[in-house]
Amino acid sequence: MKSYRKKVLALALVGAMTFAFAGCNKSGGKTESLTESELSAILQPGLQITLIDDSKGSSTGTTAAPSGNTDTTVTTVTDANGNVFAVTTDANGNVATVPYVPPATTAAQTNPGNPAQSDPNPAVTTTQSGSSTNTPKLETRQALWMDLTKQGDFTFNGQFLTFRFKIKEGAQAGNYPISITHTDFCTYDAVTIKDIKTAKGYVGVNAGAQKDQAPDTSSFLITCNSVEGKPGDTVDVTFSISNNSGFAAFDFQFQYDASVLEYVDGGAAKEFATSANIGMYP
Repeated sequence: MKSYRKKVLALALVGAMTFAFAGCNKSGGKTESLTESELSAILQPGLQITLIDDSKGSSTGTTAAPSGNTDTTVTTVTDANGNVFAVTTDANGNVATVPYVPPATTAAQTNPGNPAQSDPNPAVTTTQSGSSTNTPKLETRQALWMDLTKQGDFTFNGQFLTFRFKIKEGAQAGNYPISITHTDFCTYDAVTIKDIKTAKGYVGVNAGAQKDQAPDTSSFLITCNSVEGKPGDTVDVTFSISNNSGFAAFDFQFQYDASVLEYVDGGAAKEFATSANIGMYP
């Protein structure tokens, strides 16, 4: 929908459905109109970071906030035009809505419109001897964000998202990949960005971190840095964006080996936080 008014009306419809679903109208009376703060929550719901639970076909996890994460559940709603939105409700009953794309159900996920970015081995671990001996426990994190208040696109380049991990005690020496498994970025005019390129990063445990060369491209590019540490250390993994043509919403997912890396927290990195005027992590 290219008209801002149409976007507001469509999102207001979803918002009304959301608040009804959340039980805001417990008296059974007529549903009230959305307040200014409620409409703002729909147009600018903030950055949502969740753990994908493929076994249940849904997402559960946490909401990124300056003061840390709070427990959040995620459901989906569909408006009259067939558009699907993720609806998050935290422990205090606060509701936020963002565009939703169902996560892939296999380890080898793909980027919509970018089949070349499928990663057939997203979490193969290479030990110092060069063998693949670790049996990974793959976890997928999903970051959802939308902001329509600017009535335009965000066109920054640089640091995008940062996530903190603790290297578990007893982790084998080797390189553990951080693989980008899903990229769905959308402009304010509801156009999906095609041909997004990606490059994975690594966490080196008691070893020099492997570094993959980023593709030489003029296309939208997302890369992950590589870091090193030892068991018990915390390390920060940062995704960065280059050649950003502009977007107003995204569904971004990445995968890591949870048998070695314990997720701690995450949020918007420097350039994204500055551009979107949201809290920077860490």
